[in-house]
Amino acid sequence: MLDGLFELISGLLNFFYANVPGGYAVAIALLTCVVMIVTTPLTLKGTRSMIEMQRLQPEIRRLQVQYKDDRQKLNEELMKFYREHQINPVGGCLPLLIQAPVFSILFYVVRGLTQQSKFVGLQEYTKDLGLTTTVTDGFRPKYLHHDAELYQSLLGKHEMNSLGVDLAISPGAALSQGFLTALPYLLLIAVIAFLSWYQQKQIMGRTAGAEVTQQQRLMMRIGPLLYVFFAFVSPLAIGIYFVVSTLWRVGQQAFITRSLYRGEESVGRQAQKAMAEMREARKAEGNGTKGGRAPAKKAPAAPASGNGRTRDQKPGQQPPKARSGAGGAATSSSAGGSPAPKPHPRSRKKRKRK
Repeated sequence: MLDGLFELISGLLNFFYANVPGGYAVAIALLTCVVMIVTTPLTLKGTRSMIEMQRLQPEIRRLQVQYKDDRQKLNEELMKFYREHQINPVGGCLPLLIQAPVFSILFYVVRGLTQQSKFVGLQEYTKDLGLTTTVTDGFRPKYLHHDAELYQSLLGKHEMNSLGVDLAISPGAALSQGFLTALPYLLLIAVIAFLSWYQQKQIMGRTAGAEVTQQQRLMMRIGPLLYVFFAFVSPLAIGIYFVVSTLWRVGQQAFITRSLYRGEESVGRQAQKAMAEMREARKAEGNGTKGGRAPAKKAPAAPASGNGRTRDQKPGQQPPKARSGAGGAATSSSAGGSPAPKPHPRSRKKRKRK
C-alpha cells in the first residue's frame, strides 16, 4: 500500500520535472503546492470546527457540570450536542495529523530516488569475468519506471544538483565539508526558521488575551525548533518542501484571520468572547469557594462561677493566685475576696531589726 503511494508521489514529481523547466527544485516546489492544495480544505474545516467548539464551550461546560456524576450520560449528551451543531470534537487536530504523514512520505520518496546502487563490487567482479559489460554505480532510483525521465536523469549520478547545490545531502552533511559549501544550506535553514516563527506569531496575535495552556505555549515554542532540526538533518530536497509549505501556511493563516476573525460579529470573535466569559465564570466560582468559609472565631473566656471557680476548673482545684498590681499591693478583689498571701519569714526578721 505504501509503495503504491510512494509511486504516486514519484510519478507527480516526474511529471513536473519532465514538463516544467527549473530542474529538481522547481519540481519539488510544485509537488508541495499540490499537496497543500489537497490538504487546505481539511485544514480550514478543522480550524472552523475548533472555533465552533470554543464558541460553544459555555454550553459544553453546563453539560459537564450537570452530568458530572454520570459519565455515560455525559458522553451521550455531548455526542448529541455535537451532532446538533455539526461539529467534530477532534477537527482541530486534523492539520497536525495531516502534516506528519506528508512529510514522512516525501522523505521516503526522496531517499528512494537518491539511494545508492548495491553490490557494486559484485558487478565489477562479474564484468572482469566477462559475464556482464556494464557496472551501474551511483543512484538507483526507486518508485519510478525505467523509462521515466526523472529516473534516467538520476541513474548512475552521485548528486542531485539543482540551482547549484546538491539536494540529496543534508545541511549537516554539507557543513562537514566546509562552511562555504554549507552556506546556501544554512541560508535555507534561516528562511525556514523565520517563516516558522512568523507563522506562530500570526496565531499568537490572533489569540491575544485568550487563555493559552502550558502545553500550547510549549508547542508554539518547540514547533519552529523542530522544523529547523528536521530541515538540518534531512536532505535539502525536504528543506525545499519545508520552505514552500510554511510559506503557504503563512498565507493560509492570513486568510483565516481575515475571513473568520474580522469584525465583532465574526465567528472567531464570538468564540473569543465565549472563552473569556467562561474563564471569568470559573474565576468567580473559585473565588466564591475560597471566600465562602468564614474564619473560625475564638471561644470566649468562661466566666467565673459564684464560688470563685471558673467553668473549666475541676472541683477541688485551687484557683490561680492573683498577681500584684502597681506599687506591690495585692489585688485581692480580682481573686474573688480570697486573703492575700503571707509574707516570707525573712521579711519578718527584717522588720523586727528595724
